[in-house]
Parts: sequence; structure tokens; C-alpha cells
Amino acid sequence: MRINKSFLSFSRFIHVYVSMALLTLMIFFSITGITLNHPEWFADNKAEVIEVDFITPAELLTQKNEGKLLNFLLKANHLNGNRLTIEREEDELFITDKGPGAYLSLTIDLSSGETYREATDYGYWALLNDLHKGRNSGDFWRFIIDLSAVLMIVFSLTGFVLALAQRRINRTIAVSIMSSLFVISIYFIWV
Repeated sequence: MRINKSFLSFSRFIHVYVSMALLTLMIFFSITGITLNHPEWFADNKAEVIEVDFITPAELLTQKNEGKLLNFLLKANHLNGNRLTIEREEDELFITDKGPGAYLSLTIDLSSGETYREATDYGYWALLNDLHKGRNSGDFWRFIIDLSAVLMIVFSLTGFVLALAQRRINRTIAVSIMSSLFVISIYFIWV
């Protein structure tokens, strides 16, 4: 197949620089992909749980002061401020704060202000695995995952263009495409 030389040169340029940008991301996602597939390797890692009791000021416990309550809890380092969920019942307030590799919950008695805080840290591997999945990791990390996916697509397409220009491997490309389609078809038939 004949490919325009300027397009081929542009594809090579893009392929090289995108591959440099992807190097660290590919290593990260490859390692965490392995750790996600083998959780039994980390069965000995126990989560660290820290429990604390304290009193929350009564004036912050009304529904109209929820914003002030959250500010108080954040400033006092009782919350991390990741993905907050607030659930109010008749006599208790529950706040959860989920982050990659961590979970924090507060239970506040609305009549007395007694607060029970339980923070669980699942460790570095759980943090990395949650980042791999994008779980509880925030908008910035979601952007990084999307950017990684776009860069991988660009890298793959420019590599394909570069391979098409090599006449000696056209048969190899055809076999590769056919075998990939065959494996995908078998997967969809049996799964």
C-alpha cells in the first residue's frame, strides 16, 4: 500500500512523541493490571483502622448549617474532602468520605454532638489499584485516564500506519488482524 511520505513522516513524529508520553502511564497501568488480577498476593496486607470519638458543636448540627459543619470537620482534619456523602436521619447524621485506597465515616448523634470517626486505610496497593480503576479518585485523575486512552489510540493508529508502509510485513499485518478478529469473535460467542 502506498502512503503519502509527508503523512508517513507526520505519523512517525506523532508515534515517537506519544510513545514517550505513554511510557510511564503504560508501566503504571500494566503493573496495577497485574495486581488487580492477583489480589491473593496481597491477602496479608491488613487495612489500618483508626477510631476516634469527639464532640461536634451543637450549633453546627442543624440542617441549615451543614456547610459550616463540613468546613469545621475539614479544618479539624476529621474529613479528607474526597467524595462526601451525607445522610441525615431523625437522630443521627452519617458522613462518608471515600478516596482511593481509603474510606472514612462519621456518625454524629444530633442530640448530644457525640461523634464517632472511623478511618480505614487499605494501603498503597489498594490506592494504586483504585487509581487504575478510577474509583473515588476525582476529576483530575479521570482526566488522566481519558488522556491515557486517547494517547493509546493515537499511538496504536500511528503504529498501524507505519506498519502499512512496510511492504515486507503486510502479510503479517493481515494475519494479525485476522487472528485478533477471530479471538474477539470467539470471546463474544462463548461469553
